[in-house]
Amino acid sequence: MMPFVIKIIAGVISTVGFAIIFRLKPSHWVFAAVDGLVACVCYFAFTVLIGGVFWPNALAALLTAFLTEIFARICKAPSTVFLLPGCIALVPGGTLYYTMSNFLSENYSEASEYLLVTVEVGVAIGGGIILASILRLAIFKFIERVKLNTK
Repeated sequence: MMPFVIKIIAGVISTVGFAIIFRLKPSHWVFAAVDGLVACVCYFAFTVLIGGVFWPNALAALLTAFLTEIFARICKAPSTVFLLPGCIALVPGGTLYYTMSNFLSENYSEASEYLLVTVEVGVAIGGGIILASILRLAIFKFIERVKLNTK
């Protein structure tokens, strides 16, 4: 349990660090930190519940992107302002490092295994973000139609 807590704290700290690097307003740092916290907690929860790397990353990215849309509305800012720092904790830095290390060591079989995991996680994160955007548009269209029909 304790390693998860340490990883979640590290994820939140890295999210705030990237929020600073991306020059977010200091008033937005808390929202970015919450976004990173949700990403980390969801990732670890889905890892325990589902296993693997694809679905935990995809679902964590999906929930993070939904939360990003809410924060964007609250702060009247573009959603990418919160999305980029929020998803930083999901980026597969470890597997990318091992991919490159094994390529440089000319250990191509292990490098290709790590590369596949890295690509899988990247596709999962991207897919979760895209799915959240599609669902947001569908929800707004539905709400717009309901408003037109009630008038």
